[in-house]
Amino acid sequence: MTEFTPVAKTSDIPPGERKRVELNGQRVSIFNINGEYFAIHDICPHKKTAPLIRGTLNGTGIKCPNHGYRFDLKTGKCDRGDRWNTQVYPIKIEGSEIFIGISP
Repeated sequence: MTEFTPVAKTSDIPPGERKRVELNGQRVSIFNINGEYFAIHDICPHKKTAPLIRGTLNGTGIKCPNHGYRFDLKTGKCDRGDRWNTQVYPIKIEGSEIFIGISP
């Protein structure tokens, strides 16, 4: 069962912005794209060094700042093949609070 944890306020991440949070020892980046929020594991699985929060956004995709791998913020799928897919997290908004879902 997914447990949702409060991580930020909607005012912390205006449209077009992003924020990194730590959740259960994992770095997670939250993106606000036109009022829709997405959460993705912050480290690129390719070399495990690049923080995706520094990547370039294109719609609901993020491009790794180091080697150009692209990830879908909705699914975590990588354009270089399933081997490089990354974790995405469900988001829930209640009032002005942003919650991220994690599985125990």
